[in-house]
Amino acid sequence: MSERANRLLREAVHELAGSPHQPPDFASAAIAQGRRIRRRRQTMAAAAAVVAIGAIVAPYVWLRPDPRPPLAVGGPPAATAPVATATGSPTPRPTPGQDWSHNPVELPGGALLLTAGSTGAAGPTWVYDPANRRYVSLPATYTAVRASPHRTVAAVRRTDRPTDVGLYDLATGKPRWFRAGGTVLAFDWSPDGGRLLITLQDRKTGMYSIGLLTPDNGSFQRYPVKTRDLGGCVQACQFTWLPSGKEVALPLAGPVFDLSGENPPAAKSGLQLFAVDDGVPTRFLPVRGDILSSAAWSPDGSMVVVSVLSPGSGGAVSGAESGAIPRASDAAGRRGEAQTAAQLVSTDTGKVLRQLPSADVAWVGPARLLYLDGTGQPGRLVALLVDPAGAEHERVELPAELMRSDEFTVAVR
Repeated sequence: MSERANRLLREAVHELAGSPHQPPDFASAAIAQGRRIRRRRQTMAAAAAVVAIGAIVAPYVWLRPDPRPPLAVGGPPAATAPVATATGSPTPRPTPGQDWSHNPVELPGGALLLTAGSTGAAGPTWVYDPANRRYVSLPATYTAVRASPHRTVAAVRRTDRPTDVGLYDLATGKPRWFRAGGTVLAFDWSPDGGRLLITLQDRKTGMYSIGLLTPDNGSFQRYPVKTRDLGGCVQACQFTWLPSGKEVALPLAGPVFDLSGENPPAAKSGLQLFAVDDGVPTRFLPVRGDILSSAAWSPDGSMVVVSVLSPGSGGAVSGAESGAIPRASDAAGRRGEAQTAAQLVSTDTGKVLRQLPSADVAWVGPARLLYLDGTGQPGRLVALLVDPAGAEHERVELPAELMRSDEFTVAVR
């Protein structure tokens, strides 16, 4: 028997000997009593150790700083104080390198350059091929090019085929032509990229029609606008999509009257809206000016950027009928005889909210607009991201090869 066990047995015998009631099996009882004494001492020792450790660790736990709260799923928690906005000139991002055509050209605001070309014969049109993530060159014989933001095709037009629209396959380099049933003035893709909106005009009657081409099945519909008196276009006679994809707008110098006579006459110009699926007039908005592309509408449709003739200027805007999207230098009147200005307008009231540097814009979010500027420094073309107040937030210089281009389209990713 060990010394420890012998000591416990003697203590147990001593305790039992002092008890008034002696157990019949004194030896067994003494051994059991010794085990109970050992368990009591182990329990007391463990408790003492816990108390001692707590006394040592507690000051460090109480005095250390509180841990950071867990991050929300959507990102870091909002700051408790407003963050100051930089008021200086935005820092330009690096210019794409010499191999820019082999990669997508990223623009401010998360946008992507879709096409860059010329309305004349200055050079080819560069079109982004999403399947191969590169730009392909289309010959200058195509006077207008609109790349689909979600398909590997581009809508094209040629001077020798004024009543046709082509879908150019970027993989094969071959177009597929469709008879439009009228002179093609302009075209633009729907917000979801599923349909091509075509502005058509009958040269004999002057009547305008809405053309809809669906690339997925090759179907084509033509809807003459149902009106008694169309009036005259302001400058650019072309339909543009509204953000909903259910209506299109045409800038007019006079009101449109539907066949039921429910649309009262008005003495001022504005935007006549039509249902895209049947050409029936729906609403009249008191917005004066030309809309250069469907990208000029704010995402919620409450604002639109228009191009208007400056006071004292006259004549038609050069290239307006073609539906081209000129650079900022064109909107400033550097091409053609007419001087134009860009305005941000409320679609509900027609109120001019403010002047903008260019009418050739693309909304890349609820509060950001993107436009191209070639007037800042000679030989440089810069994409600028601004807010509706006109403040600049970001800029990126485009490749020098695109300086000859005066028509651009972008896609928001």
